[in-house]
Amino acid sequence: MPKENDKTHGSASIVSAESVDSTGYVVNAKGEVLLSNGLKPGLKNRMINLMAICGIIGPGVFVGMGSMLKSSGGAGLLAGFAIVGVLCMYMMLSVGELNSTFDFNFCKHGTRFVSPGFGAALALAYVVLWITNLISEYTSLTSICETYTDKVPTYGWFLIFWAFFTLFQLLDVTAYGESEYILGFLKLGFITAFYVFAIVYASGGVPNNKPDNPFGKHPLVDGFKGIANSFVFAGVFLSGIESVSIFASESRNPAKAIPVAVRSTVIRIFYVYFGISIAYGITVSPTDAALSDPHKSMKAPMTIALTNAGWVNGKYLITTIILVTCISSINSAIFLASRSLFTWSEMGMGPKIFTKTNKKGVPYVAVHFCHLFGFLSILSYSAGSSVAYNYVVNVAGVCAFIVWTSISFIHLRFRRGWVKQSKPLSDLGFVAPLFPWINIVGITLGTILVLVQGWSSFCPWDKKAFIDGYIMLPVFFLVWGLYDLVLLKTKIIKSSEMDFESDRKLDLDALKKETSVVIVEGE
Repeated sequence: MPKENDKTHGSASIVSAESVDSTGYVVNAKGEVLLSNGLKPGLKNRMINLMAICGIIGPGVFVGMGSMLKSSGGAGLLAGFAIVGVLCMYMMLSVGELNSTFDFNFCKHGTRFVSPGFGAALALAYVVLWITNLISEYTSLTSICETYTDKVPTYGWFLIFWAFFTLFQLLDVTAYGESEYILGFLKLGFITAFYVFAIVYASGGVPNNKPDNPFGKHPLVDGFKGIANSFVFAGVFLSGIESVSIFASESRNPAKAIPVAVRSTVIRIFYVYFGISIAYGITVSPTDAALSDPHKSMKAPMTIALTNAGWVNGKYLITTIILVTCISSINSAIFLASRSLFTWSEMGMGPKIFTKTNKKGVPYVAVHFCHLFGFLSILSYSAGSSVAYNYVVNVAGVCAFIVWTSISFIHLRFRRGWVKQSKPLSDLGFVAPLFPWINIVGITLGTILVLVQGWSSFCPWDKKAFIDGYIMLPVFFLVWGLYDLVLLKTKIIKSSEMDFESDRKLDLDALKKETSVVIVEGE
């Protein structure tokens, strides 16, 4: 153990000799603090807060919801987001409690408070979630770019953007945070502007246009089957809401940033997803020909609404908006997939090569490996972008439900272990209310959603859709069992044996102000 200096911050000790202390930070002889895993804590509170509200809102909200509206109807759309939104809100309370206290994300939480195999399976499921999102976003991006000109082949657009993101992801985490901060404001502005249009349109404020009230005429499509079909789309579009747990590992002040970000996600669920569901429901009918045309199945409901209102050229504005969201979503998908792969490797569950970082604190091997999967989007060009998009979305949706349910389960075990070891709740950076009911409801609802999201594959029977909708469920348990029973020979961790002392988070901003320690991150 390193020899402790007389300077401490919270529960973390600052040592004078070059070593790795119990906080997970490297402190050299000069009193310089570095992250022991090579990552750089460069995300500021304002970045995390805005990303919690509108970060990782991808083209699915503008494009993919057209398919969701067509198959579920306006009311089905709203019901899907309402049910999945409850799961997300409860899950985020768990994230708030865990990440305001500990210096690692929910994948490591699983290893620490459930079992090593569980954490490994969860990390890989999260990697799959964002790789599938990456593929779907590249599919959307190239499809959108084709509307500008037909002189550039589809694969040409892909290669241009692939090269751009490859270079951008090698910049430090602060560059990522700033870019998402700016893009987040743009997306929030786009959505707010459409809400104003939807209200004016539905109120009869558009000249020579009588409101059709599609929400009232066609509330549901295919009854419960339509609602069940909306679950997987809602899961994909809400995925990323848990990403504040990943951001916590590279945050300068998680004790302040994470609780605020958790509260901001409630705004995101209601303002963005509930709001957009209502706006689409009152402006676009699920029977609209533009949604039914196979060549326009990925056409944005916003474009349809503006066209129906008489602004034919509005499609160019919406195309630009979707392009911006694609850039933001791909940027985030690479970031989150690579950090999850980094965590999986850092925990000792995979090849150590994925833990290599550059001088800016970027896990460049993990970044390049995950980004290579973007080339799979090229395979969708022959199958049709909308068909490929739906298949990939199904896998991503199931992964999202598995991850969210797992987080609720981890928090349930964490709190029970905390109480079992007689630790006061006042020591936690954020205390989730309504424990254990939020966990019980979250686990139950998450399990139900995993099971019913593939309901449409049963009537009529669709073997491909069934495999696509449920394949990740047995794979998750298989990987969990493989690690715990075969590779690691570990078992479920008892409450009395849980480690609550190591890896407690340092507040780097406060540390700079209160001590003479020099923070040198990511070197």
